[in-house]
Amino acid sequence: MSQSHFSNISLPEYPNRINTLLLHPLRTWLQSITSSYAPSIPELLVQIQKVTTSIQLTKLVNKLQTRIWYLPPTEQAIARKQLADTLISFVRHASKPALRIEAANWLRLYVQAAYTSQPEEIFVTLVTAATSNNSQCYRENTDEQHAYLKMIFDCFWPFRYPYATYNWEKFPNNSVFYPLAPLLSHADACSQDILISIFAELPSLDDAEIAEYVLPFALKWSTDTNPERRQRITTILALMRNNESLTSQ
Repeated sequence: MSQSHFSNISLPEYPNRINTLLLHPLRTWLQSITSSYAPSIPELLVQIQKVTTSIQLTKLVNKLQTRIWYLPPTEQAIARKQLADTLISFVRHASKPALRIEAANWLRLYVQAAYTSQPEEIFVTLVTAATSNNSQCYRENTDEQHAYLKMIFDCFWPFRYPYATYNWEKFPNNSVFYPLAPLLSHADACSQDILISIFAELPSLDDAEIAEYVLPFALKWSTDTNPERRQRITTILALMRNNESLTSQ
């Protein structure tokens, strides 16, 4: 058979087989390098600061949490403080509600897991977010406000017996919750219910900034036809036992 005849033979799969033989080892090598590379904690923190969606935030925070877990306690505290600062910034300044809520959810988890040594800072952040009710988003949709109020209530969990992970010295000052009291006057029934639950967690309600709004609401509930409301409000009235306004009733 002549050489020219060989050149006319059709081998359509031959180049593909060559490419496969060449590319498969290269692809395997690249995958091994990619999988072995893990971003450093500073790199992950920078990536988190640049996220624009709640999905991105969750994915990166989970990665960061995994990396933090293997650090010595002192380094863990530093990394978690840096992450908490970033999450607080998202809650305060992110333009998308889903991103704000997801960041707030992570802050709630930080308090419940006792990952932060300053839980009051997170309480302040959540209270501020819940009371920003003059914004357009809250006039159109109260779901975000409900979410923040529920998170505030959930953050009391690590102070409760028998699972207390914080001592009472870490409990936030009553003044942190002053901005919540005026909400009782115009909030919907769902928000009012959560607010009563929040105030029932405080050590006392004698502060005038709280009593001014809570007392009239409590007295109204004390004569409500709903027995559950009457029962729940007894805790509030007991916490206000030293208030002059209550004594005069």
